[in-house]
Amino acid sequence: MSEHLWPLVRLEADTEEELIAAYRKLYLETYVISGGKKLEHFDWHGFRVYFSAGAFDHAFSESTDYRFGSGVHTVPLSQRRARCILWIKEVLAASKGTIEVLQQFRKDSRNRQKKRRVLLVVEEKYVVVLEARANYQEFDFISAFLADEVYLKKMRKDSLLLETKKPQS
Repeated sequence: MSEHLWPLVRLEADTEEELIAAYRKLYLETYVISGGKKLEHFDWHGFRVYFSAGAFDHAFSESTDYRFGSGVHTVPLSQRRARCILWIKEVLAASKGTIEVLQQFRKDSRNRQKKRRVLLVVEEKYVVVLEARANYQEFDFISAFLADEVYLKKMRKDSLLLETKKPQS
């Protein structure tokens, strides 16, 4: 796909550390805190989505071999992921595209079941992962990334489709 539903962000810096800092600043000011005020985000259903400063490191890094990796991210900044950083708010608003809302259950490091909501923008193969809080009306942002067909097939097989949100005409 040559054109995207939303524009990509292309920040530049002299070093990798400066580039990470620039994307981190954009993430924090867009999703966490701006002008000293904690930001609030809601999806198109009115469910609250919380963004933490610490989520940046996981969401915008990746493993060199995610299929066989241990879950530890070896690439400190994935520019492929970071360039889509502003797409997350567009997905939450369902501003464009067809969005599949999927439900998954995953075990955490303590072997407890965690309920996840996955928002998949079909046209972009873009995935936003949210983890449900205890009340199931609020979610924590976990990650967002462009996926390949193999990942999407596995994700759909292991998930329950809750809703398909079609674009407004």
